[in-house]
Amino acid sequence: MKKKLLIALTAVLVLAFAVPAFAALTDTQKQDILDLHKQILELRKQMVDKYVESGEITSDQGQAIKDRMDQAEQYRQENNILPGAGFRNGGGCGGYGAGAGCGGGGAGFRGGFGANANLQGTWGTLN
Repeated sequence: MKKKLLIALTAVLVLAFAVPAFAALTDTQKQDILDLHKQILELRKQMVDKYVESGEITSDQGQAIKDRMDQAEQYRQENNILPGAGFRNGGGCGGYGAGAGCGGGGAGFRGGFGANANLQGTWGTLN
């Protein structure tokens, strides 16, 4: 019983300190983050295009990945979620190239592209 109470209290304290620090961003800082995120999203889409161009994934797979990126971005915008490390849903996987992949099907932008990638997610298995 004491162990459960200690765990719950620890979680509350972590959240109590994390939320004010996040809210301390100025509007300019938030806009800078959003501008960088937009650039990153476009670069990730260009990477997908390169994998399609090289034959590592099919055109349909590439389009499915980019569609999922757009869906995740739309969800982020509709729910007023700032992008950044620690704000991704699902996953615990990621990477690009041989052997990279996602075994659990998270909802974030991450997932492997390239040879032997296990691309699973909300869109289904892509290889």
